[in-house]
Amino acid sequence: MFPQERERELLDSLKQSEIANVVTKGLNPNVRMKDSGIPWIGMIPEHWKVKRLRHFIKFVSVKGHGEKPLLSVTREQGVIERNVESKEENHNFIPDDLSGYKLVRKGQFVINKMKSWQGSYGVSDYEGIVSPAYYVCDLTFPCKKFFSMAIRSKAYIPFFTQYSKGIRVDQWDLSPIGLKSIPFIVPPIEEQQAIVDYIEAKLSKIDSCMADLQAEIDYLKEFKQRLISDVVTGQICVAKPQKGEQQ
Repeated sequence: MFPQERERELLDSLKQSEIANVVTKGLNPNVRMKDSGIPWIGMIPEHWKVKRLRHFIKFVSVKGHGEKPLLSVTREQGVIERNVESKEENHNFIPDDLSGYKLVRKGQFVINKMKSWQGSYGVSDYEGIVSPAYYVCDLTFPCKKFFSMAIRSKAYIPFFTQYSKGIRVDQWDLSPIGLKSIPFIVPPIEEQQAIVDYIEAKLSKIDSCMADLQAEIDYLKEFKQRLISDVVTGQICVAKPQKGEQQ
């Protein structure tokens, strides 16, 4: 591992911790607090509410749009456009007929029910289609950006683990009832927007640093591969030192 990779991991960890903190504690360190009743979250602002996701989501299933772009739901990025040409992204079988796939509209909440406990869910920024095995939900939460930032923070992944069931390793299933039962911490609407603004302003600096580090990492990896190739093909001669020569 290059030092830049470790530094990028630390920055990402810092970013995720900060997001989890502000979406559950708010921005005012002097506000009165109360017990959330959730062990790993602890105290939350006294005037905030805890509601179940059933108050904000409605399951939908619209099919017959096989011409739409194919989407995927990942642990790292949430809902993304799927690169159908990439072998790495397409280890799962893609049928010729996609008419049975579910339509996703921008702003809908999409969940890979078999991998939600890993964080494979998110609010879509795209219109497209997903596997019929996924859940697609209309989202009535007033500030969708806050919902997206909060639900994808590490504060919420334990909920998806808790409500997923199964006996096969790495194949825990999240039922519709389980999804609807997940608690969600709700600040007043004006605080939701203030938290979104704070995260976007402060963490954009971290994102910029991470992007610079990633560019360095990509360059170093490319240079390493090129160097190995040059040595293997004989373009660079790596001669053993002769007896008596300084090593």
